[in-house]
Amino acid sequence: MYVLVSPFSKTFDDIWLTYIVPFFLQEKIHIWQIIEIPLREAIELWVIIDIYENIDTTYDESKIKSIISIKNESIFLSNYRVILVKWIASHYFTAIHNSINLFFPNNLKDKIWKDKLDLIKLNNDLSETKHIYTFNHKVKLSNIQEQTLNQIQNTQKNKILLYWLTWSWKTEIYIKLIKEYLDYWKQTLFLIPEIILTNQLSSKIKDVFWKEVLIINSTVTDATKTKYWLSINNWISKIIIGTRSALFYPYNNLWLIIIDEEHDNSYISDSAPRYNTIEVAEKITELNWNKLILASGTPSIKSMYKAVKWEYELINLLKKHR
Repeated sequence: MYVLVSPFSKTFDDIWLTYIVPFFLQEKIHIWQIIEIPLREAIELWVIIDIYENIDTTYDESKIKSIISIKNESIFLSNYRVILVKWIASHYFTAIHNSINLFFPNNLKDKIWKDKLDLIKLNNDLSETKHIYTFNHKVKLSNIQEQTLNQIQNTQKNKILLYWLTWSWKTEIYIKLIKEYLDYWKQTLFLIPEIILTNQLSSKIKDVFWKEVLIINSTVTDATKTKYWLSINNWISKIIIGTRSALFYPYNNLWLIIIDEEHDNSYISDSAPRYNTIEVAEKITELNWNKLILASGTPSIKSMYKAVKWEYELINLLKKHR
């Protein structure tokens, strides 16, 4: 048995390398596990991206090294993320390790490397924090808001462009939607471009949903990001508000993505890999079949074009709230 492996984040000329899986590890090997491999004079952590029973006979098997161990038997990438990692690498012409690195907080990788990630203990600790949420906020919508909400709920399309006025009380519609998904224990991701906006909107949403809300932005420490990563992965946190990096956390029951101010340039990453958040969210929606809402008072030309071409459902919230 052979595996194709890729590093996490450092520069490497090849997209992957081939290693032999020793017999005693073959029944434990899975794609997207983290393993130790010998590389030159060092031992490094890499990720399994494919498994083969046989390889091309032109390979000199005597020169293929063996993996050393499985660093952690838990599979860190699953469901739609398995395809998404490779799609990002291909679509944005970047090495696959750049794509993989988007999905792992640095602190999490450090803990794995230092054998300080006790997943059994962490999962037990996290399970003790589970609770039944309480919803005490009375959401009263105007007739226009009710009509808009009904359109969002009843459209057959799962990609929506919500065109709104600044005074149209879109946040109340967001809260109503989030609550409906939360009633069924579904996860919601709410992306916002700027930290100042995150503070404004998150305070209102957090006042309503309290402990269910996690806020992820540049002010969150690496150690806290690891805690959030595990909480989301274990389906404890169900409402996540964040900037574009929050898109890559391990959602296992994600049913709603809201991207507020979708026209904002900060949704485009200017460092490797240089991805477009809207495009990645669209791909997630195609793979995961969640609902995607792009909202703006000044939609981008690209989004309006897609709405005109009927790729998005265009819903107008252009009348004043009353």
